[in-house]
Amino acid sequence: MKKQLLSILAASTVFTAFAQLPVSTTPQNRKIILEEFTGITCQFCPDGHLKADQITAFYPGNAYAINIHTGSYANPASGAPDFRTAFGSAIAAQTNLTGYPAGTVNRTLIPANSQNTTTPGTAQSRSKWASSSASIIALPSNLNVALQATIDAVTNILTVQAEVYYTGNGINPTNYLNIALLQDSVLGPQTSGATYYPAMWFASNPVGQQYQHNKLLRHMITGQWGDVIPTTTTGFTFAKTYTYTIASQYPLTVSGGAIKTNVLLSKLKLVAFVTETQQNIVSGCTGPITIVSGMPTGVQKYDPSEEYSATVFPNPAADKATLALLISKQENVVVKMYNMLGAEVYTTSSDLEKGIHSIDLNISDLQSGVYFVKVMVGNKEKTQKLTISK
Repeated sequence: MKKQLLSILAASTVFTAFAQLPVSTTPQNRKIILEEFTGITCQFCPDGHLKADQITAFYPGNAYAINIHTGSYANPASGAPDFRTAFGSAIAAQTNLTGYPAGTVNRTLIPANSQNTTTPGTAQSRSKWASSSASIIALPSNLNVALQATIDAVTNILTVQAEVYYTGNGINPTNYLNIALLQDSVLGPQTSGATYYPAMWFASNPVGQQYQHNKLLRHMITGQWGDVIPTTTTGFTFAKTYTYTIASQYPLTVSGGAIKTNVLLSKLKLVAFVTETQQNIVSGCTGPITIVSGMPTGVQKYDPSEEYSATVFPNPAADKATLALLISKQENVVVKMYNMLGAEVYTTSSDLEKGIHSIDLNISDLQSGVYFVKVMVGNKEKTQKLTISK
């Protein structure tokens, strides 16, 4: 068994020291919203992830990236996780992209940077994102956006409070508020991950190689194209509260044998932005998420060190399978496997440090069939079904 800690560029979503609201009424420049269209079998997509992270690091607090898995490179093979959403293909379809990775910077058409030279659209190749970001962030915005949120860890209900304030009149009278739910630290395959973004690559063996996916789009809280803002004139404040029940695993539906991945509440984040129609993002923001263990909110804080994720893949497997494990503190980890009759056929136990681990499950001597893998971390446990097919 081999273990390695990966660097995580994104900050934790558990904030308690400040609140984002009320929204600022002081005129500001635009914030960058970089939407990257990506996929797990896309050779150069990890380089896109790296370039997006470099841009957000260069403009701290003023640039936000969203990784949208869509297109043929995002189609999961049997036994791989599915990172697609119900929203990604429509967002990508309006960009005129011609290859992957592609990205839009504020969904703004900059003809000189368009990836599609025949029919220019908002999609750009990754080499253009930095210059487009520099142009966008220098522009004044006629609105400011703010949000803050709470997750009830008992019910998994996310409550988001969002506000938009118009410091100037809107150029387009039709504006929409969009709120994207993202997830960090999701383990899975990624073509060329070790080559183009080694900091996100965890290498165990040919079965256990995996990549840390960050900023995954999981859901659009406000729907495909956002929530209409009724007034876009100077001095108007749009304020609204949204609720959404977070699934314990994503995707919500599975096709082609794709694996669902666990959701760690402390690895969720929100990005809000305002569009003119469904294109041209004016500005946006992120905001704090406070996790509590019960209602009323704020009474009892949630302890993120109790969270862990465990995913077994490939599934189905033949001779080898890997348990990808992310734990938030040092723990004793026990893994047991049972057959359909309830007989224990495999067990291992280790004291593991906080971080990402890969545990190889040697199943070469087991017959084809359905088995159950029980993962016990401290006093908590998860059980997953594993199909062996030889």
